[in-house]
Amino acid sequence: MDSKTDDFRGRVRTFVNDHVRPHVDAWERDGAYPLELWRQAGRAGLLSLGHSPERLPDDPGTLAVLVEELTLGGAQGITMGLASHFVSLKAVQGADAAVAARVVPSVLRGDTSIVLALTEPQAGSDLRGFECRAEPHGDGHRLTGDKRFICNGGRADLLLVGALLDGALALFLVEGNAPGLSHERLACLGWRCLPLAALRFESTPARLLIHGREAGRLLQQCLQQERLNLAVMALASAELALRDTVEHCRARRVGTEALLDKSVLRQRLAERHSELTVARVFVDQAVRWQAEGQLSAARAAIAKNTAVDVLERVAHDAVQLHGAHGCVEPSRVERIYRDARLLGIGGGAREVMLDIIGRTL
Repeated sequence: MDSKTDDFRGRVRTFVNDHVRPHVDAWERDGAYPLELWRQAGRAGLLSLGHSPERLPDDPGTLAVLVEELTLGGAQGITMGLASHFVSLKAVQGADAAVAARVVPSVLRGDTSIVLALTEPQAGSDLRGFECRAEPHGDGHRLTGDKRFICNGGRADLLLVGALLDGALALFLVEGNAPGLSHERLACLGWRCLPLAALRFESTPARLLIHGREAGRLLQQCLQQERLNLAVMALASAELALRDTVEHCRARRVGTEALLDKSVLRQRLAERHSELTVARVFVDQAVRWQAEGQLSAARAAIAKNTAVDVLERVAHDAVQLHGAHGCVEPSRVERIYRDARLLGIGGGAREVMLDIIGRTL
């Protein structure tokens, strides 16, 4: 890793230590991190990966650093809030260069927030099952339908929305305060500092970006980046949980013996460490494949499932070995245990990933 990437890692760590870690417990309790954090991240150059905010950086390695360091701050919700915009912006840039020239710099500077609104109540993220529809209206379009489980959906400045137009997939850009757009707050098992919303579009004005087969191809490419982000996030969470558990087992004593001195527990932690090490090798390689334009859908799916499976095993053992300490808030392993379940669903459920992998056999 070059010195520029190392410098960026240091900037992210400083930002996390100064602006995130001291407040995570309160934000999780309150149900939202403040919108000012987005603007602070933009001013610190995090949202643009340390590059000029005038163009969307194509830098998967540095993006992985951002995802990893934000996650090590202790709350996956912060990572989703401050690093998921690359998926939406990549789609915007690939769909409409004129719109991207206006939107990308504003988002990367922290002046504007953008979220991806795909998931629907009856279809999940299955693009073939969308019921949200668009109709031509004047010189634009109007959207009608519902989206659900949208992170920051109730407070984003812009929404990138997938909908059907003349029976084919299309991507639209919608203003967060557009007429006919309403939202409802949803309570969630994990990511509690990241507000989750159900959205309803009722003849809502929208700008068409791309339509037809190219829209589907572009969206699938962007979802691969999302799955890779989730894999990196899973491994960082597993590392944090394992580190906390080793420290706890070293300090916690039963009689005169530390938990870590019990061979059966030490061997269990060694097994989880081994699994994490192997998974990290594949995910790191997947990041390199992405940088080289060689990351296939199957490889992204393998990376996500492998990393999430390791996280779930680590999180389970972390809570078990912490005992009652791991079951109450604001225990960090308790939070990681809850957050882990969302990673197995977000970006396409585990079974969807297996189907993608299975089609290559």
